[in-house]
Amino acid sequence: MKKADVILGAVVLLLCVLWLGGRHVLKRDGAYVVVKRDGQLYGRYALDEEQEIAVGTGNRIVIEDGTARMADADCPDQICVRQGRISSDGAVITCMPNRVTVQITGSAGEDADAPDAIAY
Repeated sequence: MKKADVILGAVVLLLCVLWLGGRHVLKRDGAYVVVKRDGQLYGRYALDEEQEIAVGTGNRIVIEDGTARMADADCPDQICVRQGRISSDGAVITCMPNRVTVQITGSAGEDADAPDAIAY
């Protein structure tokens, strides 16, 4: 192995550590849970109020300890249930078969569909 290979590996490793550290430091906790069904707003709920939300007959969302999770779903793959708890601004749980999304947003006034950035 050449000296340049070692330097390149060290630089790549350093960049990865900085990127992961930056994500951890800049992570924002959300304040609200936005639930959509078939692309339409189903409800907006405070993340600091413990509650259960039944979305139709197939999905049940639980908000507790500042997190949201899909507790039950009648879809065959159960990917949304296995995804676990979310609490960071922008985090999403999606149940594709039932067309339900659960997204964390920073405030009640924010639109969950608004883009984070616009590229030209």
